[in-house]
Amino acid sequence: MPPKSANIDSGHSSQPIFPIREYIDDIWRRKLGFILAFIVVAGIGAVYTMHQPKIYEATAVVIINPEPPTINPVDSTTYDQWYMRDTYYDTQLKVMQSRLVAQRVVRDLNIASDPEFLELDDITNSELLEKRIAAANPVSFLLSKLKVEAVVGTRLVNIRVKHKNPEYAAMLANAIADAYSAQNTEHRSASLTNTYEFIDKQYKENIEKLDKSRDALNDFKQNNKILYTNPIEQQKITNQRLDYLNVKRVEIETETRRTGNLLQELKALPLSTEYVQAFALLGDAPALNAEMNECKKLEQKSRELLVIYLEKSPHVTAVQSQIEKCRESVLNGMKNVITGLSARHQALLKLNQETQAEIVALQKEALSIDQLKLLYEQFQSQKENAETQYENSQAKLNEVSLNRLLEINNIRILDKAIAPTVPVSPNIFLNAIMTFLAAVIAGFVAVLLLELLDISVRSQADVEEKARLPFLGAVPKFPKLHQYAQRKAYRFIHENPRSPVAECIRTLTTTLQFLLKSDNSHVLLITSAQPLEGKTMTSINIAVTLALSGKRVALLEADMRRPTIFKALKVQAENGLSAVIEGTAKLKDVLKQTEVPGLQLIPCGTIPQNPAELFQTDGFAKLLADLKAQFDAIIIDSPPVTAVTDALIIAQHVHGVIVIARANKTPLPSLIRTRELLEGVNAPILGVVLNDMTENRSSYGGYYYYHKAYKTDQ
Repeated sequence: MPPKSANIDSGHSSQPIFPIREYIDDIWRRKLGFILAFIVVAGIGAVYTMHQPKIYEATAVVIINPEPPTINPVDSTTYDQWYMRDTYYDTQLKVMQSRLVAQRVVRDLNIASDPEFLELDDITNSELLEKRIAAANPVSFLLSKLKVEAVVGTRLVNIRVKHKNPEYAAMLANAIADAYSAQNTEHRSASLTNTYEFIDKQYKENIEKLDKSRDALNDFKQNNKILYTNPIEQQKITNQRLDYLNVKRVEIETETRRTGNLLQELKALPLSTEYVQAFALLGDAPALNAEMNECKKLEQKSRELLVIYLEKSPHVTAVQSQIEKCRESVLNGMKNVITGLSARHQALLKLNQETQAEIVALQKEALSIDQLKLLYEQFQSQKENAETQYENSQAKLNEVSLNRLLEINNIRILDKAIAPTVPVSPNIFLNAIMTFLAAVIAGFVAVLLLELLDISVRSQADVEEKARLPFLGAVPKFPKLHQYAQRKAYRFIHENPRSPVAECIRTLTTTLQFLLKSDNSHVLLITSAQPLEGKTMTSINIAVTLALSGKRVALLEADMRRPTIFKALKVQAENGLSAVIEGTAKLKDVLKQTEVPGLQLIPCGTIPQNPAELFQTDGFAKLLADLKAQFDAIIIDSPPVTAVTDALIIAQHVHGVIVIARANKTPLPSLIRTRELLEGVNAPILGVVLNDMTENRSSYGGYYYYHKAYKTDQ
């Protein structure tokens, strides 16, 4: 026998290929719940909209200027600084919605006890009306009807008031605009008075500060003898002189080092005519070279005379005397070069000392001027600050004085509110959209709840992951089943061999043959978790498919509780399975040939009182042995596992057990219980076949759709 269970890869993932389509399938399957929830929520929304009172909204528009117009405006830093705040407009919006403004409106219009204002005019009972008016808070009621909003990018503000009476809505909007404007004028008037007093005090203090700062600056200039130039100008002159002397000092030091180096080099040379060129170059004395050239000419002349005359001749001696004088003159010139450089070097050293001393003196003078400058700048700064404060306070005082006379208001009413003719509430269009969306959401929620509450087996994943059973395949719903009687539906495969259902059954039988690889006869038990799962129809279809493939097939009607196969296959059932097991009939007498070639049926026959005991006898085991010798496959249709014990007893004699479950009908706990019962008797479970699958469950059996499309093309 095959193993206890086998996990078959049917070539299709347990996860749906198109999950969105799965969701659509769920909604379609639960369409009644969706429609019911949709109708209920839509009805509630419609009733709510119909019973809402009509509300009208009036709008007044005001302009808030950032600052009031002024005569001779000045650049202020204190008085109108509060206008420049980023939060100014937000503050004004809050003021419009304040209880102070609302109280002023209620007081000015005298509407604190007005039933129409409080929207209590529909109360006819005078005693109840008085109680409601006494309990009402007119200020809070008005604020609840008020909405203030700024127009983005402008200085405009919309004052909106909602009320059941359109005339009241306009009146209240205008009253709020007037009250806010009046309150702002009063506030500005009080603020200007306080500001004037504050600035006038500052003005007097600034006059006193200015006088003191001027006196202090004059005293400082007299004490430090600063009459014509100030320390700043003196500091500039001193700094320029220092810059000049520093440059001069650097030049002197450079020249001193150069002359010193030349003097050392000349003193290191021997005082000889051989070094005349060096002396002339280093000592900047080109005349030495000229004298030396004259000496050389005389020496040349002497050599020429010696060729003609004797050494002692007067001509030669005269030239020799000239040569000696010339050389002596050159040597004296070389000495003069050293003497001149030495004198220049000493003069440069002295000049450098004098320049350095002058720089030190100027630095001391500059330090003194710096200290004097700091004090001068301090007095000068105090005087300038005092003058600036005086001028600002004087200008502000003049401006505030003029503004007090003008009583300027920076709030202006642009548009008065008019009584609206069309209500803003209820918004039929918006309510319809919201109701529709809410109804759709309610429908989805209803579908979701139904799906969550549904414990039926719906997919391959439920079979494999939740029930922990192998998945063999899926069989779709029979098309146009209403055209067939039930017995015709059992013969659907035989009569429609190229239908998608037939293709699914053939694929299933191929899977079973793959599982049962032995060449011997195979005994298959087909059962279900509970009645009406379609196991009998599946048993017939599997048997028909095997027979059409050339197999010799015996179909046993072992469901003695509700036998129906003999009727579907149009056979007589006087004697049957029960008679053979009991030994009152022979096998050849109960085997009935069906309309399908190769398929024979053993009908139930006489229904015994206790079928379970009958299957436990040796007669049943002998019957199966005889059938194995004559047929290639024996298909046994048994009762549901959870209903009676017949299937559990038969399962111990077969090669494989196939459990039929109806998609979206079979409870998952029932399928799990079936597995537990079969495993309890060590039954060889081949897997589960999901019956009655809808065509749009594309994740089960792509072969079905391929075949369907192929046949459509044909």
